[in-house]
Amino acid sequence: MSYVNVPMPMVNTKRRRKQRLFTKDIEQLLFSLGDPSYGLEPTVNALEEVLTEFLTDLCHNTSVYARAHGRNKVKMDDFPFALRNDPLKLARIEYIIKQSQRIEKAKKMYNLDDKSVATQAIGKPEKPSRKKRKKKTDVEEEDEDEESD
Repeated sequence: MSYVNVPMPMVNTKRRRKQRLFTKDIEQLLFSLGDPSYGLEPTVNALEEVLTEFLTDLCHNTSVYARAHGRNKVKMDDFPFALRNDPLKLARIEYIIKQSQRIEKAKKMYNLDDKSVATQAIGKPEKPSRKKRKKKTDVEEEDEDEESD
């Protein structure tokens, strides 16, 4: 048998580290639930992996639902569909959506009030409405003369 000298493909020897987006938040959550100030690294990593997988699946299901309705962008109203099988999470997302709508409504009301207050503060007072005098016609003048007699 003859062996052919085939070059080995270049393999990246550096391990790609997973991006840890929620580490600090998970540590703070664990601390608030009674863990030491810095949680064990394997515990934090396991929770972060579970959280990342859950969010990825949730976003994927939501985007599939949005595409099925002919949209490329996901709306907040698409999330209840993805959470329809979990009543606790469904109730929570519905509550969050209602609260965000209330906040938007309050912001709009505040902005409307703020604009009127701002125009007064700048020194551009609203013009007072003037009542225009009507020109007396000859008939009205005669009526007044008759009433005074």
